[in-house]
Amino acid sequence: MSSAWALAGPVIPLVLAVVVLRRHANQRWCTVIAIWASLVWLGECDLTWHLVMQWRMWAVLLDVTNLIAASSAWDSVIWLREHPHMVPFRYYGWWSLFWAALLGIALAHNLALAWLAVEFSTLTSGALIIEVGDRHALEAAWKYILIASVGLIMGLIGLVFLYASLRSQNLGWAILNYQNLHAQFSHIAPMIRTLATVFIVAGFGTKAGLVPFHTWLPDAHSEAPSPVSGLLSGVLLGLSLFTVVRFVEAVPTARGAFLSGSHLLTIFGTLSVVVGALALLVQRDIKRLLAYSSIEQVGIMAVAAGLGTKAAVGLALWQFALHALIKSSVFYGAGHLSVLYQTQRLTKITGLLARYPVGAVGWAVGILALAGLPPLGLAYSEWLIFRQLWQHHAYLVIGLVAAALTVTFAALVYHLMRTLWRDMDALAPASPASEVH
Repeated sequence: MSSAWALAGPVIPLVLAVVVLRRHANQRWCTVIAIWASLVWLGECDLTWHLVMQWRMWAVLLDVTNLIAASSAWDSVIWLREHPHMVPFRYYGWWSLFWAALLGIALAHNLALAWLAVEFSTLTSGALIIEVGDRHALEAAWKYILIASVGLIMGLIGLVFLYASLRSQNLGWAILNYQNLHAQFSHIAPMIRTLATVFIVAGFGTKAGLVPFHTWLPDAHSEAPSPVSGLLSGVLLGLSLFTVVRFVEAVPTARGAFLSGSHLLTIFGTLSVVVGALALLVQRDIKRLLAYSSIEQVGIMAVAAGLGTKAAVGLALWQFALHALIKSSVFYGAGHLSVLYQTQRLTKITGLLARYPVGAVGWAVGILALAGLPPLGLAYSEWLIFRQLWQHHAYLVIGLVAAALTVTFAALVYHLMRTLWRDMDALAPASPASEVH
């Protein structure tokens, strides 16, 4: 019942986009879509609340997806008002299909269906980036679609290996149900299982933004409409990662094997945390800053999931939910700041506290939450993840991740300080030498 209600959610916005907004681009209909998305989340949340309290993975993923979709719908009302060149019926058409793709990933109990939903999310979100209409957006969308599709081809190869190994069951695509894979994984040759794991982790890891498959992410997230960036960073990355987690749980490989799913998640997750943290130091674009923060956060989720225990996977889910709420909100704020200052350059977005004090407080809370400042939510979940790592004697991972999170805190606080107060370097009078030149 909850699945049917959730999947019906994108239908109304799609119908309104095609039938009504195509002829009458009225802001009131945009508000109607936002109200509907909120009702869908409230209704579905009421149906699945007991499952969420039991920390069922699909229920948590579904609730978070619909919550962020509702917030994205409300932000879209403001964002479209700020960008009158956008065509509402095309925007909401692709937005509705993107929401449907995210729900498909969250609800898929079959690896092949999850692959199709992830691929569909690439096409729909890529179209939303193109709708921005400038050269940079077109370049970012092309890069995103190309790299993500190449990654998903690797994932498809992994699916083919699994299907070929179990084709004697004559179950059709039901062979790739997670439940069936878990029941039959011992019948898959260890070499085939290892190869499939490598291809699937790399393929879906590309859409999750794990290093070294992350190169599309900063461009796509920085050029996408801000309500879409909230869904991309807050929801899609996590859904793609937990598709990998569900597969690794269903088809485990020996923990002693170097290329086990758990080891791959730990390795790619640690790399993502380190690279994302270092990249934060040199960012000059406000949305690229948040995009690299997403890489770092997905890395933390992957490190936790790589431990493979029920408690660690639960903490990864907790990290996903908190990150989705915080990152989507901060992306929405970044979009409005870009309009307010007519630029995405961090060096030009200064003096926010004096110019827009209410927004400055919200921006500061969001950035400090991403930085891991106690008692904000991410600080607590990250501490519990460290506790799990310590209990499993992952001392090298603890050292690398702790150092990276220290760099993350320093970088985000540095950028926050320059945003809140006016940049004194920009106000300094030019030297005589510079005036001559």
